[in-house]
Order: sequence, then structure tokens, then C-alpha cells
Amino acid sequence: MTRPPASCTRGQALTEYLVALLVLAMLIGFGRAGDSSVVDTLLTAIHTAFNRLSAFISLPL
Repeated sequence: MTRPPASCTRGQALTEYLVALLVLAMLIGFGRAGDSSVVDTLLTAIHTAFNRLSAFISLPL
């Protein structure tokens, strides 16, 4: 059994990393049926925190 030339296997690790990152991004970006995604939950939390901070800052002294 002979080994394939190094040029044939070159870059396969990069392809595997890209596929793994794509799957991870899809899991984070898209929620399951009926659930909101992680990104939507994060943006909602940031929006709520900003609204609360803004309301606190606008209180009279």
C-alpha cells in the first residue's frame, strides 16, 4: 500500500475546521422549533439592560 502524495491531503484540516464552525454557528444562530435562538435571547437581554440603564439615568437627582 502506497501513501498518497502530500499535495492530495493538504488543506483537509482547514476544511474540517470550517465544517465544524459552520455547524456550531448554525446551532447558535438558529433556535429549535418553538425556542428563540441564542442570538435573539442575547439581543433581547442587551435591549432590556439598555432600557433599564436609560431609565435609571433619566431619574431626577
